[in-house]
Order: sequence, then C-alpha cells, then structure tokens
Amino acid sequence: MKLSIAQIAAACGGHVIGNADYIVNRLLIDSRSLFEADNTMFCALRTEAADGHRYIYNMYAQGVRAFLVDNMVCDAATFPEAAFVVVESVEQAIYSIAMQARAALEHVCFIGITGSVGKTVIKEQLFQALRGQVRIQRSPRSWNSRLGVALSITELQPDIDYAIIEVGIDRAGYMQRLAQLVRPAIGVFMPITEEHAAGFSSIEQKAQEKALLFAGCRQVVSVGSPQLHAAYVQAPVIQVETNEEAVAAVAQLLGVTPAADVFAPSNRIDVREGVNDCVILFDQFTPDYRSLLSALDFMRRRSTSTRSNTVILSEVFGADSAAVLNMLYRFGINRVITIGSEAYANAPSTIALQHAASVSQFLATFDANRFSSETILIFGRGLQPVKDMLAVPRHDSIMEVNLDALVHNFNYYRSLLRPTTGLVAMVKASAYGVGAIEVAKTLQAQGAAMLAVAVIEEGIELRRGGISMPIVVLNPVTGNYKALFDNRLEPSVFSMRELSTLLDAAHSCGVDCFNAHIKLDTGMHRVGFVESELPQLITTLQSARGIRVASIFSHLATADCPDMNDYTELQLTTFQRMSQAIVDALPYPVKRHILNTAGIMRYPEYQYDMVRLGIGLYGVSPLDSMPGDLRPVATLRSTIISIKHWPAGTTIGYGRRGRLSRPSVIATIPIGYADGINRHLGRGAASFVVRGAECPTVGNICMDQCMIDITDVPTAAIGDPVEIYGPQMPVQRLAATLDTIPYELLTAVSPRIHRIYFRE
Repeated sequence: MKLSIAQIAAACGGHVIGNADYIVNRLLIDSRSLFEADNTMFCALRTEAADGHRYIYNMYAQGVRAFLVDNMVCDAATFPEAAFVVVESVEQAIYSIAMQARAALEHVCFIGITGSVGKTVIKEQLFQALRGQVRIQRSPRSWNSRLGVALSITELQPDIDYAIIEVGIDRAGYMQRLAQLVRPAIGVFMPITEEHAAGFSSIEQKAQEKALLFAGCRQVVSVGSPQLHAAYVQAPVIQVETNEEAVAAVAQLLGVTPAADVFAPSNRIDVREGVNDCVILFDQFTPDYRSLLSALDFMRRRSTSTRSNTVILSEVFGADSAAVLNMLYRFGINRVITIGSEAYANAPSTIALQHAASVSQFLATFDANRFSSETILIFGRGLQPVKDMLAVPRHDSIMEVNLDALVHNFNYYRSLLRPTTGLVAMVKASAYGVGAIEVAKTLQAQGAAMLAVAVIEEGIELRRGGISMPIVVLNPVTGNYKALFDNRLEPSVFSMRELSTLLDAAHSCGVDCFNAHIKLDTGMHRVGFVESELPQLITTLQSARGIRVASIFSHLATADCPDMNDYTELQLTTFQRMSQAIVDALPYPVKRHILNTAGIMRYPEYQYDMVRLGIGLYGVSPLDSMPGDLRPVATLRSTIISIKHWPAGTTIGYGRRGRLSRPSVIATIPIGYADGINRHLGRGAASFVVRGAECPTVGNICMDQCMIDITDVPTAAIGDPVEIYGPQMPVQRLAATLDTIPYELLTAVSPRIHRIYFRE
C-alpha cells in the first residue's frame, strides 16, 4: 500500500489536519508492535477493552507522523509534524482504506481460504509451494479476523501476481463484507466442523455463511466436508481429501509446478525454560522476513533488562541477509547464530555474529556454558534438536498454558466493564498453578491495572522476571519490609497493628511515601478492618506521613452463591458505607474495589474504580453456568509409556484394587499424586482422554504413575498424549468428582511438571 494522507481521507470520508501529502505505507493498530515509524499510520482503535487514542503521544515520541483518529482528543498543535485523518469510526475507516488498496490490485489473482480448521496451515503450504515459481504474498500468521483481513490487504505490494488471503468468521453476518473486500478468483474451502460455532444457529448456517467468500470464484478446491461444501458453493468444485492434494490442485489451476519441500508449519510460539536461566522461544512457522518480524515482536514483549537477546535462525525465505541483520539490530538483538549453508556477514557492531554450517555441526560443538541469562528465539526449519539442547529436560508430563486463551478471557471480562474500570489480575499461587511470570508478562502487555499476589516472595519473583506494573501484596506480613519497599510492592493493610508496623518500617528504611491498600472486613470474617475500627484508622491515616491509600477493598464471601444474595447485598451495602467514610476523610482521590470474578458477572453496578479477576481469567467460571466465551488456559497432559493386555480377573496396582471385569488393554502414564493427581481420582473415579476417548483410571493412583483402561481405543499407542484436564476434559469435572473446586486442582500441580507457554 502506498497512499497519501489525502487519498486515505478521501477513501474513508475523513478530514485532514496537517500534511495531506504525507505518504503512508502501512497501518498499525497495536502501539507495542511498532517497527518502522516512517510512513506508518497509527490507527487509534476504540473498543470495549481499550482506547488507542491514549497512545498517540507515545507513538509521536517514537517517530510516527500519521494518525487515524475518531476525534481530536488533543490539540493538533502539540504535534506540529503530524498528519491526522479524523473519521467517525476508525474500524470502518480501516476497512475503507483496505478497499482502496484492493482497488489498486485488480491485476492480482486472489486466492481466498476459509473453513473451520486448517486455514493457516493450508495457506502456508500454498505459499511455500508457489513462492519460488510466481510473485506471491499471503496474509501474515493467522490474520483472518475482520481487521486482520483488512490489514492483510493493505500490506500487499503492487508488484505481485498472486495473493493468498485467509478469512475467518465467528458469527453469521460477517462474511459478506469480507467477501466484497477479498473478491477471490480461486477458493480453498477447508472442513466445516463444530469449532467456534457459538455464533451460528447450525453447522449448515456456518457452511452457508463461509461459502459467501466464493461467490465470484471461477474454481473452488474443497478439502473434506464434501456434502456441506457442495450444498452452498456455486462455483465449480474440485474435491480433494488432503492438503497435499489441495496444493497440487491450486498449482494446476495456476499452471505452476509446485515446490517439493512443502511442510506443515506450527502456528505456535512455544515458551520454555532454558539452560542457565535462559528463556527459549521456539517458532516453527514458515521462515520468511514477515514471520520473523512477528516472532521478534513477540520476543520483545518478553525481553527483560536482566537477560540479553539471542536469535538462532536457519534460512529466511527470500530475505536479503543485510535486511535481516538490520531488523535484528533494530529489535535490540545482542547475538545471532545462523545455521545453514550461507553465513551472514557485516553485522552491526552491537551484534555478535556466529555461524554453524549445519545443525549437526552446532550440536557437535554445543556448550551449554556459552548460554546464560538470555532470551533465545529459535526461528526456522529443522531446529528442533537445537531447541532440545537448550531447553531444560522436561518430565514426560507437562502443563500447556495457552496465553491466547488467557488474553481472550481477560478481554471477555473487560468487555463486561465500563471503559474507566480498572482490572486487577490475580496471579497469586503462581498464577493459580500455571506460572506467574509468563502470565504476568501477558497481562502487563494487555493493560491490566494491577497484579495481585499473596505474599511478598511472589511479588519479588515478578519483579525479577521484569514486571514493572503495580503489584499489590494481599498478605504482606513479613520480616523483610525493606524488600517490600525496594521492590516497589504495595502492601494490603488489614489491622492497626500491621499499619503501625508498616509505618515504622517505612521510617526505618527511609521511605518517604508508599502506596497501601486498605482491606475492610464486610462479611468474609478472615482479615480486615471492622466498622468499629474506622475512627481510629481514619485518624491514623490523616496524621501519618509516608503512606498513601491507593485503594480500599473488601472480598465477597457468597458472590458465587445465588441462594445467598441477601448476604452479598449486605456486604455490598456495608462496603459502600465503610469505604465512603474513608474516602470522605482523605484529601486525595482513593480507588475502591470489591467485585471478584463472580461479582463481575452478577453485580456489575458495583464496579467502583476497579474489579479483581481471579479464576475466570484462567477459563473457569465460579458459577455453575460457564460462559460460552471462556476458554481453558491450562491443559495438563501426560504420555502413554507402557501398554499391556490382561485377561479378565487380573488385578492392577497397589493393594490389587484394580480388578478387570473383561479382557483389557491397560496403559501406564508417568504422572501420580506427587505431581498433583489426587488419589481419589483412581479406581475408575475419573477418566483421562486418549485420542478423543475418555479412558477410566484403573487401580490406585501411584506416587509417580497411574494406569488407565484404553481397551476401547484400539489405535492407542505408546507415546500418545493423555489429557488429564483441558479442552476435552474440563477441570471442573474432575473437581466435581473430588467434591472440591477447580482452584485446588490447578494449584496442586507439582513444580516438576514443566509449564510450556504458547501463543498463536
């Protein structure tokens, strides 16, 4: 895309303030992803979750000179070199700009891809197969949403012949507009399944809606779902069964011989613990310049001042080595290790450049001591052995943490709040068992107002992990108040004794002023000031020097109990009365919060200034009815390590408590009660999932192993994954079996179970 400010304004019906001749080459909607300021237009999107206009000052300071806004929230004179396009709706304007960009690409043959599953993989395989034969671009990563499709169009260059655009929709009524934007000549229709079906009345409606993308196609390649596809596609259809056949069919339609080295990329970036306090980011996406840019953006958001930045990469498709090195330099990379036939040369002086001719050569000379306290991005094909050498060896059982699901849940709850309501994210108990540092980094990037931990050690761990945002310590009683102040942690104060101790400690440590959070007991009856203590508390707060009340809060005891609404409402009334007395007595504004996850859903009128999001953040509703919008964050998995066939009557495990009533196939998995699997889940009380089938436990749960019956899964094999809980086996079901709550199961998982984090 290459449009002047005047052309952009004309395309979207906006008016210009500033230089109308300024040229824009790219649109940016996420201020954190800025790479090149020149010729970038920052689009200040306003959503239920955030307002992009807040970042205009920051973007201008970083060199951005073009802005798409829906009102002038500031004086244009403050930005003398900037050009603004003012519109009614920034989102609508982005779509209009994309239409303008699409109009300049009439010579390009568009290939449109939609379906329920496999869209990104087939898009990448098509790109790999065709990239060396024709001039082609495709939409980045999984940019298949309404905004993603529009932005993909604006990134296309005019000197291409083909463009592959992936289109995803999650509800009826969305495809028509996107179809008008993409207007593909060739379509690829992937299988229609039940995934993401909440926005459709039926799977038939889902197929019909997605088929609208192909209204003007001259040919559609159908992969799976032949009956659904045929019912709604009007263009001629080529029916195939596999991705490989689909790639061949598209290549034949284009008259091109596809490349042979096509592979199915992973759309995940895995985050793993590495040797010597390193963090490993492993990306197996199609390795071209645009994908490397996305990976570096992800890396930047996880970098800390305590770790240097290293990139290990193999071939980068179609990219000049000088351009790659320049990009690495601009992302602050300290060391680059290239693996492959061609070494890079002339790196900037700030980058240490190393080379290995092959993976085997790298491994042959590998020395773990060469890596210490680094964030290491491993990018490219064939580098799995490199990742295995650098990552800490893991248990055969793992907890996978889906950071995309975490972001989704955070945004879901934020959508229920007023735009001015801050969201305090609970990351105590190692973020409910899934790992606090990676969760905190993700929440910090999402704009959480504050993080909450239980004890000072948890807060210190987050600070050491690079977390800079406010952190409240809910149980701050400690013998080391100096560490509390040194790490800028904000204590919760729940008694006059603790308040006195904190004030004395601050004086002893030379702390002039610190933020504190006043805890009121409105009915939980654990800790907190009761109403009779308020006069003394207020007098102390008014006269004390060095303390500033950042917030007043309380905790609801029965927000998740609809049969106790009267008690919850009594607490809410008590909190209003008690907190107002403190607010009225202090000479500065003080924030208030009382709602927990259940309260957010049931009592939105009591949002005050902030709310606290706990278990809902991790995809578990505290209410009996789980919102369909929540996604599970944690998946606990193990692996089949043994399979044995036993006749009826055989006994299995300790105490011979598992007695087989039929000839059975029994699998052993290396996870037990030392890993957090409660012994009460044994002897058939629970089932774990193998190849989509629920397999009951057999015999007692052992310390490090347990057994499951896989008789009804004849294709099961050693090495198969076993889901203990996750998308197929909700943790709530296992909790119900134990007559407990999901919190207990999540936080019980042993530290020896490695947490693997990923984003798509």
